[in-house]
Amino acid sequence: MKAIRIHEFGGAGNLRVEEIEKPTAGADEVLIKTAAAGINFADTMLRQNKYLFTPELPFTLGFEVAGIIEAVGANVKNRQAGQRVLATVKGGGYAEYAVADYRTVVPIPDDLDFGKATALLVQGLTALGLLADLKSGQTILIHAAAGGVGSLLVQLAKYKGAKVLGTASSAEKLEKVAQLGADAGINYTEADWTQQVLDATDGKGADVIIEMVGGEIGRQNFKCLATGGTMTIYGAASGEDFQISALALLWKMQTVKGYNLNFETRENMAAFTQELMTHIAANRLQVMVSEFPLEQAKEAHNALEGRKTMGKVVLTVG
Repeated sequence: MKAIRIHEFGGAGNLRVEEIEKPTAGADEVLIKTAAAGINFADTMLRQNKYLFTPELPFTLGFEVAGIIEAVGANVKNRQAGQRVLATVKGGGYAEYAVADYRTVVPIPDDLDFGKATALLVQGLTALGLLADLKSGQTILIHAAAGGVGSLLVQLAKYKGAKVLGTASSAEKLEKVAQLGADAGINYTEADWTQQVLDATDGKGADVIIEMVGGEIGRQNFKCLATGGTMTIYGAASGEDFQISALALLWKMQTVKGYNLNFETRENMAAFTQELMTHIAANRLQVMVSEFPLEQAKEAHNALEGRKTMGKVVLTVG
């Protein structure tokens, strides 16, 4: 079968299309014929050996797939060959076939596109986790609001009754953010973007900031975080960290916390999945997808890192 593998860490040019042996399902696993494989910023960081763990090489990237179950293991319950599903995998997603623990496998309706389904895994579940404490009437600032997580955050935050400010890096993306329902769009590449946030909140600042850029943008968030406000960090697309002043937090009674979907409880994951499926069934969510053929994984990584995509980035297979 075809798979995209890396033999050394580094740039997107290290992604290779190779023929490797087709996997088989273990006792607690299902074998999925992949139709779409999701790409995340975490993949680009892992490719550079900058992620939370270092994989053994050669390694096939990809932690989420959507497709059709081809075979099931001896211990598998409530899953069967022929089902349309999405699943998280422990690597190996960028391939024509992938194996997944059956407990991570979620059936999807016949009318849900495979590419769009992948956005409901990492992106959709992350969005709901980030908004768990959001209250109706609060003002929320969402960075990278035209991205995979950001585009869902905008819609879900509006549904929860918040005033939504969304940032993006171009006029085209800001237009899309407005279409998704944001009350105001802000270009964070402009020098006065923090002042624009203050202007949009009558000088108060945002009650909640969802941060994933890092670096200088991350540091500047404190200029427009309201007194008593909370900033939640779930990534660093720039690849850069930033410093936080403990005394500044004390002075304005602010909170900074991190969010990592990998440490979410199984109960919450199940609840989030059910909530997402409810939103999809009610046509409340516009799921944006940027698709690339499997063989163009390199181009997909370059486009994602170059901020040239909108919505979920997906590799299509077959």
